[in-house]
Amino acid sequence: MFKVLVVEDESLVRRALVSLTPWQDLGFEFCAEAENGSAALSLFIQHQPQVIITDIRMPVMDGLDFIQKVFDYVQKEACSKPEVIILTGYSEFEYARKALMLGVHEYVLKPVEEEILYNSLERAKQRLLDRQKEKERVQISLFEKIQSADNDNTGIAFNYVKESIALIENQYVLGITIEEAAQKLGISSGHLSRLFKQSTKLTFNEYVRNVRIEKAIALLKDQSIKIYEIADLVGYLDVKYFTQTFKKITGLTPSEYRYRFFQANQAIDTE
Repeated sequence: MFKVLVVEDESLVRRALVSLTPWQDLGFEFCAEAENGSAALSLFIQHQPQVIITDIRMPVMDGLDFIQKVFDYVQKEACSKPEVIILTGYSEFEYARKALMLGVHEYVLKPVEEEILYNSLERAKQRLLDRQKEKERVQISLFEKIQSADNDNTGIAFNYVKESIALIENQYVLGITIEEAAQKLGISSGHLSRLFKQSTKLTFNEYVRNVRIEKAIALLKDQSIKIYEIADLVGYLDVKYFTQTFKKITGLTPSEYRYRFFQANQAIDTE
């Protein structure tokens, strides 16, 4: 089960979320609660939850600062990035927009309706499961490539490249260079570059780019997310550059890809 941390300054709202949500039935394990972002940050580091449900406007440290510090921490420590569900009021939509730009996929309006919260949790769980499957797929594919290579240090190479891929998966939004990855692994960037290219047939930067585009393709299947928001969510600050890169890899612009995807689905539905 995936662990959940609840952060809410209103004690009644927090207790209702904690005590009335059927965590286990939904496939989760409640692990901790906090009344502000500062206290929650310590609990996040201690428990390493996969899901965070947090209010935005709180004393001491608000939800946006808390989310940013969590994402900074997972980037620095190469931990798995948690799924975040933010709680917000109608008058706080600008905060919700900023959270989406940070890489948050879900927000729930207050007062919280059970069905909407449960649906958000289900989507968060599915993204976590998809992420696990993708990591397993990449590792199996990578292992097969390395096993077929004529290299006396295959086992060592596999570990370095596997750890590099894990770093990319956790940090592709904020960005990571081969120098930063090599420093974390304790080897030279030149050595890592050779191992990575030999094992994956791609350079480190090409792999980062491909991960971002794969994530963008998945997000394009949700029509509620704007193209410029998707660019932000996968690590591109410049929408024009994102569009150029996307077209270079797929042969289509993001808008064209989305249009063709939904046209194809409609055709299937009418058959």
